[in-house]
Formats: sequence, structure tokens, C-alpha cells
Amino acid sequence: MISRLLLTVTLAYTSLSAIGQTGTFVYPTTHMRWDEIVCHIDGGVVRLGNDWRGDIAYTVERNKIYSGYSTSSFNLSYTFREGKFYIGDSYFTDAITYTLDGKYIYVGDSTFPLDLAYSIAQDRNNPGILNIFKEDSISPFDIVAVMQGDPSPAEVFAILLTMGLL
Repeated sequence: MISRLLLTVTLAYTSLSAIGQTGTFVYPTTHMRWDEIVCHIDGGVVRLGNDWRGDIAYTVERNKIYSGYSTSSFNLSYTFREGKFYIGDSYFTDAITYTLDGKYIYVGDSTFPLDLAYSIAQDRNNPGILNIFKEDSISPFDIVAVMQGDPSPAEVFAILLTMGLL
């Protein structure tokens, strides 16, 4: 009897936590129209478009980004660790393509202001919305992506890869 109760509580907890996890939807503008969604992430899978039938661009598992729908080491494209975005599973500094420092993304292994590529900021009017701006701009005309959700740093890089911004 107690084992059934524990099993029921465990199943209910896992079901509620799965329902509570929401995906991240990516829009090209602040208009956030459903039919304009560029890509979305659900369960670590980055799909093009706004529904589950979209082509799969990347799979994100923890801090690793795999091409397509795979978590095989043969399909490992990038690894995000300690604020650095590496090609493959390398640890060498020449394999660092981007650096995430707080809310800024820099090109290469740098935090030099001239290497600044993108800024990430919360939307002032919509809580839960992240805007990605070109360089250090905060102008609405310089927004390159709008994210609705709470993506991990590796998922942010997968989104930018999918959009062709990296």
C-alpha cells in the first residue's frame, strides 16, 4: 500500500515538473507573432518554426550542442564551459569561438569592447522576454532576436547558431 502511494506521488511529481518546463520560442522582432517564430527549443531539441514538425537543427544536452537530433559524440558541434564557446569538445584556446561575459557575447577568447558581438537584456515592457541586440546597443532597431522563455547559456548559443548569427 505504501509503495503504491510512493509510486503515485513520484509519478505525479514528475508529471507536474514536466508540465512546468516550458520551451523557449524565438522571434525575429518584438511583435512576437506566432507565425513568425524562427525556431523553438523544447526538451533540449532546437526545431525550426513554431511546432513539433519543424526540422531539427541542434540538440542541447547540458553544456554540449550536437548537430541534428543526436547526442552522439560524432555529432558534437560545440561545448559551452566556463563562459567560453568551444568548437567540438576542445579545451584549447584557439577553439574558443565566442565568450559569454554576463550579458555580453564577444567574438573569440576576448572581452575587449571592439570584439563585442551581441548584448542580452530583459525586455523593459514584458517580463520573461529576452532581447538580443547587436553589439552594445539598446535600440529596438538593433534587436536581432527575441526569446520568450528561460534558455540556458548553451541554448542561447544554439538559438544564435540556428538563426545564422554565429
